[in-house]
Amino acid sequence: ENMEPKKPFLDELEEDYVQLTNSGNEMIDPRSKLAGKVIGFYFTSQSCVPCRTFVKKLEGIWEDCKKAGKEFEVVLVSQDYAKEAYQEYISHSNFYAIPFEEGALRKQLRERWQVKSWPWVVVTDDKGKVINPKGNNQLLAGSQNFPFQPPLVQKFSDVAPLSLNKQICFFGFIQKGTDAPPVVEELKSLAQKNKDMVFAYHIEDEKHPGSVKKMAMKMRKFSKVKDSVSAYILIDVVGRIKHHVLGIEKGKATQFLDKFITGDLVEKVGTGQIPAQADPDDGKVYDYDLFVIGGGSGGLSCSKAAAKAGKKVAVADFVRPSPPGTTWGLGGTCVNVGCIPKKLCHTAALLGESLHDAVKYGWKLEKKHDHSWETLINNVQKHIGSLNEGYEAQLKEKTVEYINAFASFKDAHTVELKYGWGPDAKVETKTARRFVIACGGRPRYPDAPGLKEHAISSDDIFSLKKAPGKTLVIGASYVALECAGFLTGLGYDTTVMVRSIFLRGFDQQMANRIGDYMAKTGTKILKGFVPTKCEKLDDGKLKVSYTPRGGGDESSVVVDTVLLAVGRVPETKWLGIDKLGMKLDKSGKILTATNEQTSVPHIYAIGDCASEKLELTPVAIQAGKMLAARLFERAQALMRYDLVPTTVFTPLEYGAIGYSEEDAYDKFGKENIEVYHATYTPLEMFVAERLSGDCYVKLVCDKRRGETVIGFHILGPHAGEITQGFALGMKKGATKGDFDMLVGIHPTAAEELTTLDVTKASGESAEKSGC
Repeated sequence: ENMEPKKPFLDELEEDYVQLTNSGNEMIDPRSKLAGKVIGFYFTSQSCVPCRTFVKKLEGIWEDCKKAGKEFEVVLVSQDYAKEAYQEYISHSNFYAIPFEEGALRKQLRERWQVKSWPWVVVTDDKGKVINPKGNNQLLAGSQNFPFQPPLVQKFSDVAPLSLNKQICFFGFIQKGTDAPPVVEELKSLAQKNKDMVFAYHIEDEKHPGSVKKMAMKMRKFSKVKDSVSAYILIDVVGRIKHHVLGIEKGKATQFLDKFITGDLVEKVGTGQIPAQADPDDGKVYDYDLFVIGGGSGGLSCSKAAAKAGKKVAVADFVRPSPPGTTWGLGGTCVNVGCIPKKLCHTAALLGESLHDAVKYGWKLEKKHDHSWETLINNVQKHIGSLNEGYEAQLKEKTVEYINAFASFKDAHTVELKYGWGPDAKVETKTARRFVIACGGRPRYPDAPGLKEHAISSDDIFSLKKAPGKTLVIGASYVALECAGFLTGLGYDTTVMVRSIFLRGFDQQMANRIGDYMAKTGTKILKGFVPTKCEKLDDGKLKVSYTPRGGGDESSVVVDTVLLAVGRVPETKWLGIDKLGMKLDKSGKILTATNEQTSVPHIYAIGDCASEKLELTPVAIQAGKMLAARLFERAQALMRYDLVPTTVFTPLEYGAIGYSEEDAYDKFGKENIEVYHATYTPLEMFVAERLSGDCYVKLVCDKRRGETVIGFHILGPHAGEITQGFALGMKKGATKGDFDMLVGIHPTAAEELTTLDVTKASGESAEKSGC
């Protein structure tokens, strides 16, 4: 992702007023010529001798594509520094070109795509997404190979250096050409299912150019594989980590890659997005050994562990007020406006259900039981306040300096501390040898007029003084469904507006069952709609207008409260990291190596602000502790982000570990996956006459490895408690057979996991009866 533009490429050019040119020095609108086409960005220069031969081949392929009606255009990205040389080159070209005056853009494109020599062609779609990141060879194969995507398995000599900087590479080093056919076939099978990796083979007894021999020797040395030995090598140059297995007998490549995919080799192979770099001491004296920006779960965990190792540590934490003006104390999102208050409000709603169940169990509840929002919120805030005080006391006890100020980078080793959000706030600077960014994220606000002015978010709901009344929740995230669930449970008329699907990123069968249950138990669902505006009426109520997602007639709803839960954005834009050249993904999250290191070697990032990391409190806590151990205690273990258990606290709780069913099919092939499932009713709910057919459990298993359980999903009461226990078994590689051999505790919901015998493939009913 760091190789792609942060916005569609043609939009990027348009916003910067960039036009193309041609041999006649005409100014040409890029969108009119490039929209909807495959684009070859040709890096070249007047002084490049090989370019003169290469351009003739490229022109031939371009002309062949034109004749065949294939939408392919070439844009010259000249690397000439003299305008005369540039003009001379362009004047003989049939292609469009980036103008000489756009020198900064030409340099930016070279750096974006890591082009280090020319002639070189990077092929993209019209949005700037690279579809040919592995060199010129598949382009030179001719127009019949359009759109020039690489073969699934390449010869090692055809693997371009660019691919080594971008992806995980799986190489087969084969001593004899006669041994190659079965190896290549097995690699093709693996490549078909792992298209985000580079697969290549190298036959040692064939003749190779000196450059290829040199690269092969380098790979062997890097992976510690001796010459004259056949082996498979798995390399992640991004994470600077490698692994190998000797021998190339049938099935070994599959077995070796399976270990990586299941996480057995994650600590050795990694999942970094950028290269790890050396972070040596520079001999200078700083105010702190470690400065942590963000006093949430990850930041506090890391700072305390570093201080325990004897380092001088500070934590800066300051809450930027939400649009309605809400702020809070030390501890971050989880403690103040996330997991803790959410679970308490969820519990309040469950207790309301229990009052109804109690009657079925013989309790005589003559008096009507009304709920007091004010009492709930006061007690929730009282508990949060005690946690805030506790965190401050812990930092003091651990000798971590707590600075209640907003921190942003002034330079690579200096932060500016602002004690307040106003223009007159006191400002000072501090220096540090290393930094950890743990600033987390905040709710995202849609662009529809009036929403930011009149709506609230999860930043505000848990300290809302007045009962929310009739509420519209906009969004289908876990935050949206959790909040809508407890509001319905507390007796408030609640509607959820869903743009497309529930719980994006989670197993969709489970997500839809949650939606169905919420609709069945009183939450109204508006599915397939988007808000267009929000207006405040004279009586103080809010009128929200909305239309179908794909366009259509506008409708409206009048409510007391609008709660936005359409995702979160990282707080990175306030930190001044643009001054440091730090690499970010499209959403503004920080790209990291396998060791949580950013592109600035002495700065690290953990938690929700780090790209492609699970936005979960325990993940940030663990990553923070392990990072401090590596930095200051000579530890080597890396944080593993696979098989992390999580729970969505909707009215019917959903616990999950590992792959969703659809992701498992996509990753490993449906033919290699077995899904065991069952509906169930907890014993206590038979008497309460609730949840019949609503609770559900399934295990997603990999048939290739003895039905190893790679996905765990349960929907029912106390799903979080159940999921946590089974997570250890999955970390240890538990199979379906291990689950079957486990003696259940009777009567519990958890024992359902030990008796699953119906597969989806069988077509048999998943409904269970009896206990």
